[in-house]
Amino acid sequence: MLSPAPTAPTTEHHVAYVEIAVFAPLAGTFTYLWPAFLGKIATGIRVQIPFGKGKRIGVVINYTTAAPDCKNRYKSVLDRLDDTPLLDQTRRAWLKRVGRYYLAQPGELWSSALGWASQNDTRRFRCLDPSTLQQKSSPLADLFQTRAAISLKKVIERCDDTLAVRHLISQSCAHKLIEEVSHEPLWLKKQSTGQESENRQSPEATDAQHKAITSITSALKKFQPFLLFGCTGSGKTEVYLKAAQEVIAAGDQVLILVPEIGLTPLWLMRLRERFKQVALWHSAMTAKERLQVRQHLHDTDILIGTRSALFLPLPRLALIVVDEEHDASFKQQEGMTYSARDMGILLAQELNIPIVMGSATPSLESWRQVTSGVYQRLNLPQRIASNNAPIASSIIDMREEEGPVSKSLFTALQETLANRDQSILFLNRRGYSPALQCTACGDVPECHACSMRLTLHRRAGQLRCHSCGFRRRVPNTCESCGEVAFMPLGEGTEKLEEWLKEKLPDLRFARFDRDVITSHNRLEKTLTAFEQGELDCLIGTQMLVKGHDFPNVTLVGVINADLGISMPDFRAGERWWQQMTQVTGRAGRGDKAGQVIIQTRMPDAEWFQRIDESLAESTMNDELQLREMLSFPPFARWVRIVFSARKLERANQVAQQYASLCESLEGVSISGPMPCPMERVAGQYRIEVLLRDPSRKLLPWKLESIQSSMPTSRDVRIRMDVDPQDMM
Repeated sequence: MLSPAPTAPTTEHHVAYVEIAVFAPLAGTFTYLWPAFLGKIATGIRVQIPFGKGKRIGVVINYTTAAPDCKNRYKSVLDRLDDTPLLDQTRRAWLKRVGRYYLAQPGELWSSALGWASQNDTRRFRCLDPSTLQQKSSPLADLFQTRAAISLKKVIERCDDTLAVRHLISQSCAHKLIEEVSHEPLWLKKQSTGQESENRQSPEATDAQHKAITSITSALKKFQPFLLFGCTGSGKTEVYLKAAQEVIAAGDQVLILVPEIGLTPLWLMRLRERFKQVALWHSAMTAKERLQVRQHLHDTDILIGTRSALFLPLPRLALIVVDEEHDASFKQQEGMTYSARDMGILLAQELNIPIVMGSATPSLESWRQVTSGVYQRLNLPQRIASNNAPIASSIIDMREEEGPVSKSLFTALQETLANRDQSILFLNRRGYSPALQCTACGDVPECHACSMRLTLHRRAGQLRCHSCGFRRRVPNTCESCGEVAFMPLGEGTEKLEEWLKEKLPDLRFARFDRDVITSHNRLEKTLTAFEQGELDCLIGTQMLVKGHDFPNVTLVGVINADLGISMPDFRAGERWWQQMTQVTGRAGRGDKAGQVIIQTRMPDAEWFQRIDESLAESTMNDELQLREMLSFPPFARWVRIVFSARKLERANQVAQQYASLCESLEGVSISGPMPCPMERVAGQYRIEVLLRDPSRKLLPWKLESIQSSMPTSRDVRIRMDVDPQDMM
């Protein structure tokens, strides 16, 4: 059912009615009139429309020349942003599948899919012959009186509001009256500044690597999912690069997805040593940098980026690589929730191309597909480092220790420094301490808007909420009892930094967390300094240990290994094991043996016996067996629906409505409504309903009819999460 756009007087000469998916978290589509002066309608193009008291951007989903069977008066489309659809028919079919699976509203789906094209106003145009523009009596003639380039933003600001400026610009370009100014590609800039390496000779592949490369290149031009399973340091990257060489030599393109922006500098360095036309895409890039990538997408050989890079329409895409496929960062949590890994598989299927997912610690979802024969397994069982010494790991019981660093780890840090080697200290907790407690009355300051304690950031003199971003000054006295008796509880990276400065003044180190690494430039500088030996040690959170390759690191210390292992989430053990295995894998990747020291207050916990990489396969098989017995994912499909509202009663009321409608679904079990483990976030109370489908054949598709029958509510937000990764 189409929702009518808010009414307004209409004009004559309309040729059709169009369904618009508005870029907003709104249900359904909206109907508008299509003016003849905007030319021939095409589905998949962006348009500007009047909406409420303002203007919005949306996408044409469908159109008809027949008047809708109702008495509403419809507003007209204001402007046309694209001459032709930004996505071809294959990708539009892919998006349709994605939207159905993730139960996405059309506006949220298309807003995510075309987010890469959102900063169009930075485009610049110039007039080759202003006199010709004058003769044509173009409305743009007064703007383009010289050959100077003008940004689209300035053109829009200076033109009459009634003009369809973007469409006018497009038509003027089509008639050669003006032209768009094209930026040089980023790879030419790198060459001119001497940052481009000369085709570095790639190392000879090992037998295992050669076998994996052959399997991948033999599957080009057909859909085939691969899981590249190899221990840390086994040369998975080299397999990707050699397979990419085959693809590029055939004139095709490669997309490489990584979970974190922090991994892109190292990846770019590797790629530019082998290939010339390499492009980068992530959220921290400037509008100009993004435009440079878009304008030269056709000439790009390899695109490396985070999950949003998946949506860029590479015209000759022939291979998709998902590195560290197990990483939870591939799951988009805001707006439309989706897994970039799983969407990549669907895209590879639509394009009929192979996709390679690599990890030393595969997700149980992927491992299940391997054991079922759906994915082809490629093995890299051994490290390729010149030393073959096993990593020496030790577990330190911190119950008898004082301070954040044990005597054993402190001694190892001193020895590593004396040997001029490098070390990494991992503590997955930002700030100085996770809480501040009054020792007189026991009160702990909490966020006023979240069910969460405030984290102490001593250097800034602040208490911060790591959920909603709320900040306040550290109080001088306890607000409950008035005493001056505060004590920090636990330790974060800031406290560890303070301790190292006092105990090891000669150690050159840097903190590596989101509080310090606030820009992509800072990220690159810190990693480069460490790679070039200007730093002896890095201390940081999980962003430090994902896929980085530092050959001179011989010591890795885990400050508090207990974090995360007891979370109320059935995936907590799996994630902890993956994280610990990845952390320990940063040591001994060069020509020297590695050492790992893990500090814990639960040394007898079973998961500590599983950190050895030689036990990875048995660990995953045991966990799969347990999940099957419990009928947990990946042996069942879950859909988590979160209802958020300022008032708890409203969230409960709408959640109860939804749960009642779901009772008609045979074969689906319902848990809830119940409060989320994090009941309140950013002032919103959160109630969840969890649906479980042990057959994996009913959900999420059976929810489409329920969604359409649910009345819309402005004060309650409903978030659909298919295959939830975060149960908090």
